[in-house]
Amino acid sequence: MRKKKKDSFQKKAWKNGNEARFEQMVAEYHTAKAALEAMTAGTPEHEAQKKLCDTLFAGAERFFKQHQ
Repeated sequence: MRKKKKDSFQKKAWKNGNEARFEQMVAEYHTAKAALEAMTAGTPEHEAQKKLCDTLFAGAERFFKQHQ
């Protein structure tokens, strides 16, 4: 039985959508990481930014593993 071309297009659209979302997550992580490096270590703001960076990284990693 032949595959319909419709299914192929839907899979490509899904893949492209996930790639765009992952790129957005990575970009958000990089901006947060740059802000973290500009802060002085030991301050409460630095700790909060570090926690945010860790959370963003974990979320991107989880998303990547789910959509490989």
